[in-house]
Amino acid sequence: MASKKYLNKACVYCGHEGISSTADHVIARQFFLPADRDRQPKVPACADCNNLKSQLEHYVLSVLPMGGVQAGAVEALETQLGPRLANNDALRRSLFAGMKIRFLMSSDGVWSEGMSLPFDSAKLNDLSCYIALGLAWHHWQASLAPSAVARASAFTSQGVRHFEDMWNRTDFGDSISGDLGNGVFRYRGLRSRVNPRATFWQMWFFGGVEFGDTQQRGESVRCLFVGTSDNPEWVTKRETLL
Repeated sequence: MASKKYLNKACVYCGHEGISSTADHVIARQFFLPADRDRQPKVPACADCNNLKSQLEHYVLSVLPMGGVQAGAVEALETQLGPRLANNDALRRSLFAGMKIRFLMSSDGVWSEGMSLPFDSAKLNDLSCYIALGLAWHHWQASLAPSAVARASAFTSQGVRHFEDMWNRTDFGDSISGDLGNGVFRYRGLRSRVNPRATFWQMWFFGGVEFGDTQQRGESVRCLFVGTSDNPEWVTKRETLL
């Protein structure tokens, strides 16, 4: 049972007042090996948001760990991913039917042969938006929803450089970073001093798993960018779960 700290509060994800009924783990405990599941960030959440987020987590956890490169990745595949896929015949068949050979370029310019699996990146984007809202509350006690909306996108090399520029700007004074589960989930976050609802995040899953290609030939994506804002123009172009 959740403590009073998390009950009958505003839901961090939708912003509705007085409806939280659970202490939701911002990063689901199932992301981690059993030894790393204690003391993970929790936030007040309503039942509807918790259920929607759980569906996204189930899908991501059934696919993305296959590309994990963090410490403990092999153990996670053997003890966690196998049982998940064994209980989902449809997903297992679609994954293996969609396997493709692909060529990747390493940081030193060498091409190598690899394999890709079909993956619905929109679900990871939506989950990352939930995570950003949860981390903002966890670190800064910032309730961003419903005034602010969140958007996630792939982080190209140009995007990484842009984030690094913001990281060093004085108007983004609140900066935090974390590493949960020995590389299972890493993140960096910034919050604007001018507008506390403007936050920016960089996230890595499972040690920086490659989960897609960018528009740049040979460049693969290893992290996501998530931004939140209550800017009217940003809100009008609303492309998020909020």
